[in-house]
Amino acid sequence: MNIGKTIKELRQKRGITQEELSDTLRVSVQTVSRWENGVNAPDLSMLSELSVYFNVTADYLLGLERNKTMAKLIKTTETFEMASRREAEEMVLRFQGEKFPVLKDYKITPDGDKVILEVTKEFGAELDSMKFN
Repeated sequence: MNIGKTIKELRQKRGITQEELSDTLRVSVQTVSRWENGVNAPDLSMLSELSVYFNVTADYLLGLERNKTMAKLIKTTETFEMASRREAEEMVLRFQGEKFPVLKDYKITPDGDKVILEVTKEFGAELDSMKFN
């Protein structure tokens, strides 16, 4: 278990300094530094605040689920029924304009009076960090 390393990774991923984290959690910068360097560990009451702040579970912070259940969404394939080829091509252009997820491949297939658009997108994102509505 290296909670300090995990806190540091999460802090850096969020792009904040030790000072910003210490202000948010109402602890000293030295406290955050000691956590990250493995000198001390957060007490139990702080574990909850860290979990909420970084939007992760306490198990994740403690390294208990990292190797067991950390799911990662790598790629999806979606199929759309469109009214016309032009409509399908416009949708492909919209997908190509998005930074995330990245459009990797697509196929437009006529199907009677409809058109089928199949797109493959790559994510490479941890599911815990994604928001689902």
